[in-house]
Amino acid sequence: MNVKYMFSLMAVILLFLVPYVGVEAAGMKMLFGVFIPYLAGIIFVVGFVYRVMGWAASPVPFRIPTTCGQQKSLPWIKHAQFDNPFTMGSVIVRMFLEIVFFRSLFRNIKSEIKDGKKLIYSWEIW
Repeated sequence: MNVKYMFSLMAVILLFLVPYVGVEAAGMKMLFGVFIPYLAGIIFVVGFVYRVMGWAASPVPFRIPTTCGQQKSLPWIKHAQFDNPFTMGSVIVRMFLEIVFFRSLFRNIKSEIKDGKKLIYSWEIW
């Protein structure tokens, strides 16, 4: 067996044994059942917000258009407000939709149901 597999296996076993021994032998149910999960959740949310804010504040040397809607041009042409943002509010909504729903990843994917039950994904561009 490969040494790298054994190292990973030992790490998983250790990650199981530490809370098990802590709860069963030392009686630290509150620590392992309440405090550590809440601490992990708080660290995740704070780190996620920190990364998003750092990404949003980073300078853009040149803009690469990644939008797929009508930009704001003439008053009588309706523009795609969230696909091609013009105001700060639209930019915030666009960023939220991109971060939460990964819209640009699924833009060129077409889904359809075949044979009554199968959901098939295919590239729209080919």
